[in-house]
Amino acid sequence: MLPNFPRPVSEDNKPVNRTVKVDDNLYQYLIDVSVRESEILTALRRETAQYHMARMQLSPEVGQFLALLVKLQAPKKILEVGVFTGYSTLSMAMAMPEEAYLIAIEKKQMWLDIATNYLEQAGVRDRVTTYCEKALPVMESFLDAQTETFDFVFIDADKQNLVAYYHLSKKLVRAGGCIVIDNTLWWGNVADESFTDRDTCIVRELNQTIHQDNDVELSLLPIGDGLTIVRKK
Repeated sequence: MLPNFPRPVSEDNKPVNRTVKVDDNLYQYLIDVSVRESEILTALRRETAQYHMARMQLSPEVGQFLALLVKLQAPKKILEVGVFTGYSTLSMAMAMPEEAYLIAIEKKQMWLDIATNYLEQAGVRDRVTTYCEKALPVMESFLDAQTETFDFVFIDADKQNLVAYYHLSKKLVRAGGCIVIDNTLWWGNVADESFTDRDTCIVRELNQTIHQDNDVELSLLPIGDGLTIVRKK
């Protein structure tokens, strides 16, 4: 017989919001007591700050969390969709096992040049293969010979093709492998119906797509701009 649990106070029984609101003061505390940013990552972050698109860069606590995921899963083959100046690339490359390698796709040579410079400084350039091309055709070209061969995929690229990136990543990653997607809370705009711009609508579509996908397990974390972790069953 099932235990006699008390009936909910309301029919909808909504979860209680226990997520801490992170203001600048608490964010600085989080950085001070948890982030151990290496000198080379700090140098890359400072160089990137000179560019007007600097806000696209992964924040240090997200980079560290991404590196921790890589260390926990110990993937042998990683795919990165969207490099920018390489903070995430460098974070993963320095965390992956020595026998592992990473394939990184970035469509702008300027950003890829900066990333490559820091990969060389860190001594991991030889384990990273880069493509200066649009991501969709590169990912599609992998389907013939590399379906279900990747252990870990990180997506942090243009929002226009975000849903397509997810579906292709599902085909490329093996069972038990992970797909991690950045910007899934999209500045909080996804929860505000007044935002109807293309990118916001696409991120909403992706979140719904993943939530309804019974082939995966997932968790959307309110870290950085929202980070979704997916495990393919």
